[in-house]
Amino acid sequence: MKTFKEVMHCDGCTGRITYQRNIALLAVGKAAVDLATLTLVPGTAIGPVATAWIDPFALVRPWLDGAMPFAICLSTFLFFAGLVWNSVHRLRDAGHAHWLGLLTAVPFVNLPAAVVLSLLPTRKHTVWDLV
Repeated sequence: MKTFKEVMHCDGCTGRITYQRNIALLAVGKAAVDLATLTLVPGTAIGPVATAWIDPFALVRPWLDGAMPFAICLSTFLFFAGLVWNSVHRLRDAGHAHWLGLLTAVPFVNLPAAVVLSLLPTRKHTVWDLV
């Protein structure tokens, strides 16, 4: 039986397929919370919720005004936190600078960055990596 640490690959490196799986699971979880909350809380505007997939900061003003449920804001925060976490580990596996994973939290850059990260090949390790 695998532990949570083994399932999420918390060893510092995330392969291409694992990255795609983790991001898909995060997206399905956020979509489920968004749809359930939109169904259960009448009067919630769907525009900011849809925009939050590309620009997470679009939810700040409606939430401060009391027009956006906390569950949607929390699911957006958890989605982007998981996206950045996995992106940093994916970049480590691909042999690039880790800080580039923060690009997945930048509005309108996050979707192209996630697509590029899901297609990057894994860096080949050589004997000189041990030295």
